[in-house]
Amino acid sequence: MKKILLTGANGFVGSHILKLLIEKGYFPVALLRSTSNLWRIAHLRNSFDVFISDDHISDLPKLFDKYKIDAVIHTATEYGRHTPLSKILQTNVIFPLQLIESGSRKGLDLFINTDTFFGKKQFNLSYLNDYTTSKRVLESLLTNLSSQLKVVNLRIEHVFGESDDEQKFVTSILKQTIQNSDEILLSEGLQKRDFIYVKDVADAYINILENSGLSQGFQEYEVGTGESISIKELVTKIATATQSKTKLCFGAIPGRSGEIEDSKANNVSLKNIGWQPKYTLDAALTEMILTEKNRFTNEN
Repeated sequence: MKKILLTGANGFVGSHILKLLIEKGYFPVALLRSTSNLWRIAHLRNSFDVFISDDHISDLPKLFDKYKIDAVIHTATEYGRHTPLSKILQTNVIFPLQLIESGSRKGLDLFINTDTFFGKKQFNLSYLNDYTTSKRVLESLLTNLSSQLKVVNLRIEHVFGESDDEQKFVTSILKQTIQNSDEILLSEGLQKRDFIYVKDVADAYINILENSGLSQGFQEYEVGTGESISIKELVTKIATATQSKTKLCFGAIPGRSGEIEDSKANNVSLKNIGWQPKYTLDAALTEMILTEKNRFTNEN
């Protein structure tokens, strides 16, 4: 049974990966802090190991001594909202490098990094600039380190789904429509995104793990449906699916300066190694609404 070290296992994407790792018969080891909030994964607690680390420099060698880790899936991240730059760099650059250094000494074969569509080379985005810059720095360093092991960079488009933070765009809109808020103030919503369901994203990680043909070096795959729709169309779909009485006020607030007008994945390479999204946007929203309706109805 392959042992997979998972960072950010208690986060949105990480929790869905953890569940799928368990279902697929892997031995997941979740690297967590003593203060980590486990609400997303508490129901899975008897199905995976936990390694607590509040000091990565001293703890990571102990982790790799205790477990023969076959692969690392790195999803932990710091977005940098009201966060010192030093902490952003520690989480997004130094920490993954420490994982690779400690793991390589013990024969680590594969490191899967989680990246964002914000960091595409054609985008010069001022929004979350420190976060995006830190991701680009790590990508460059991972390329250099890929002579030591297989490195896969998964660049994820706009992921959504159950158990995301309520401040995230899709979840926020869903909550407000379920609770029939009086109105939602929005920009014109003309910018387009490739909305990819979190279960399809988790499946991409498993696909990488199960691909025996991966070669040594750095490889990047874009994770998305390959199609984009406007924010306005998505919000309208959510309101319709929830039969909401909420008034959608498009154009009530200005667009953000430097906004990306359109982003969608070039997922040909990922499809070539066997991955396919299983959910249409409508099917994903239906499944998400069924789960989140209980969460937000009880909260109201």
